[in-house]
Amino acid sequence: MTMPLHRRACALGLTLSLGATAVAASASPTGSDAIRYVEGKAYASDGHVMYTESHWIYDDGDDPSRLVLYRCPDGKPFARKTLHDDGGAQAPDFTLDDGRTGYREGVRNAGGKREVFVRDSTNARERTATLDTSPMPVIDAGFDAYIRVHWDTLSKDGDTLPFLVPSRLGTLSFRVKRQADAQIEGRAARQYRLSLDSMIGFALPHLDVAYDAKTHELLSFDGIANIRSSSGKNVSAKILFDPSKNKDVARADLDAATKEPLGGQCKIP
Repeated sequence: MTMPLHRRACALGLTLSLGATAVAASASPTGSDAIRYVEGKAYASDGHVMYTESHWIYDDGDDPSRLVLYRCPDGKPFARKTLHDDGGAQAPDFTLDDGRTGYREGVRNAGGKREVFVRDSTNARERTATLDTSPMPVIDAGFDAYIRVHWDTLSKDGDTLPFLVPSRLGTLSFRVKRQADAQIEGRAARQYRLSLDSMIGFALPHLDVAYDAKTHELLSFDGIANIRSSSGKNVSAKILFDPSKNKDVARADLDAATKEPLGGQCKIP
């Protein structure tokens, strides 16, 4: 298997991230009309900002939901992601649309079954497959829910879990391990690493995430993201979140984000 395929296989889209697509339960909406806004900035290895993630976390009926706009440095959105729990926080339904190329991926209910789908470009044929839900995989920003549920039990020995890789129309086995605690921007942080659970996993790209040790809010994401570069490969990014800037917003703000055209055409290396 070639390195480009492994790089795509490691693209998880936690970029909430996690917020991706990544907000702790204590920071989630507390009522049906409450909408929480979170923002993260994605940096390239040379330190320049590639894009910004704007997250709206809310309840859609009884289903915890999330809308994410990915914005160019000039503020114009170029991609949108929607997630709905549908009763399973670690395995939500989701759709990601990239307006630059027409790339589309996600998971939906189809005929009473879960279905994963991918479209590589506007004119490409959509590929689909029935999703194996035994055991239930971790899907996209559902990794954030998995971390919070297992907060007190995850150790340096780690857990193995199936993680959905939409480009493969299936899952791969990943291992999540707790790393050494750290200080991030003056906050005590708990760190985790997600990597392929294989004999050669140590040599492949991995994801590192850090959470505030007290509030469980996401502070940083470092690894392969679910946004694609201009060459079609998933980008490597360090995404930083500042929980002090999280805020409650009005429903009108969410409605506007839902309808905002995906007209951004920024080149992401």
